[in-house]
Amino acid sequence: MPKPTLIFAPGAWYPSTAFDPIFPKLSDYKCRSIAFPSITKATEVKDLEPDTQVVRSAVQEEIDDGQDVIVIAHSWAGLPVNSALDGLSKLEREAAGLKGGVVKLVFIAAFLPQIGEGLIGAFGGTPPPWYVLDEKTNTFTASDPHALFFHDVPDGADWAKLLRPHACATKTAPATGTAYMNIPTAFLLCEEDRAIPVAVQQVLVDRARRRGAEIETEKIQTGHTPWLVVPDQVVDYLKKHAGESA
Repeated sequence: MPKPTLIFAPGAWYPSTAFDPIFPKLSDYKCRSIAFPSITKATEVKDLEPDTQVVRSAVQEEIDDGQDVIVIAHSWAGLPVNSALDGLSKLEREAAGLKGGVVKLVFIAAFLPQIGEGLIGAFGGTPPPWYVLDEKTNTFTASDPHALFFHDVPDGADWAKLLRPHACATKTAPATGTAYMNIPTAFLLCEEDRAIPVAVQQVLVDRARRRGAEIETEKIQTGHTPWLVVPDQVVDYLKKHAGESA
């Protein structure tokens, strides 16, 4: 049985290469990463559309070739990913007589928005105190990315240096979709997360479940970037959700 394509969507500030260290361990899969305009063109982006389009285009390319796809979204990337997949699920494609489609979503300490809700708005409308606003460029940075995102990563200080400013607009832009409502979903809860505490992650999952979402959860004892801490464990988790037996 052909293996699904894995499309990785890194969180805010992260480079598109963030997941590259685990790709050799997923050599049986085609792996792709999203380079979000909110990061690569942070001073130019004014709304969420460029980010949703880059996700949709990557998925569309794969499913137009008849491929099944799993999208792995980290942190903020839950916002554009959930807004990008209308009509692209496996079930919707099959109903239209088409091959390929998104068979699963995997969220890692990620935002699960409601339609019309932005990331900052979901948390009371005020950015966390560690968000640093540059009014000249209209971008956010994180005050101490090493402590927030990479405190348990062996080369965390080096990774922190790779982060880039993120467009303010897409921290407040509203979600236009909730793909987790109609695509099978898994959520990896990061128990030592200092950026999005695990209690907040659980609240997002519980809220989605109350609206009817079916979400399978699992916990991992790491901070915000688990694949750089326990790569084998995260790879096994991804393979399991790609249909491999233990």
